[in-house]
Amino acid sequence: MLSLPETAHKHEAAILAHLERLPALADMVVDGPTEAFMALFEEECLFITGQLVPHVQAVEAALYPELERVMKDLHSLVPMRHEHEELTRLMDSLCRYRADLEEGRMGVAEQTGLRRALYRLYAILKVHLAEEELFVGVLDHTLSEEQKDALAHAMSHATAEPL
Repeated sequence: MLSLPETAHKHEAAILAHLERLPALADMVVDGPTEAFMALFEEECLFITGQLVPHVQAVEAALYPELERVMKDLHSLVPMRHEHEELTRLMDSLCRYRADLEEGRMGVAEQTGLRRALYRLYAILKVHLAEEELFVGVLDHTLSEEQKDALAHAMSHATAEPL
């Protein structure tokens, strides 16, 4: 079994591989729903809904309560939880734009909204992942081996689908 930092790093690397595609995908929006755009957008939507959303939920359920306990401040993760809410909202909006694309409703307003959603998702998630990596470091230096193994198992189990 992988250690907690290894588990977190593995998940982060898989997410970053998809995340790095979002700015190019946003740039492609201005060309309209080309075949290349539609294929990449569909791939990223499937990743987001099928793997990223469960990952976000697993991190919040497994790591955040332990971090709050260790840091003895129930409000210390409020900004991170708010970012999860914003990420969820942005990921949900991608599904709505996906429906617009499928129904041929991709005017200038929809293109602009989709581009904004993709860029915002990229920016927030990039910073959020870096912050989570710092928090994993706190847990790695604070918890017992058994506690770290339990958290690594919880993250791996909750995100059983490969990232």
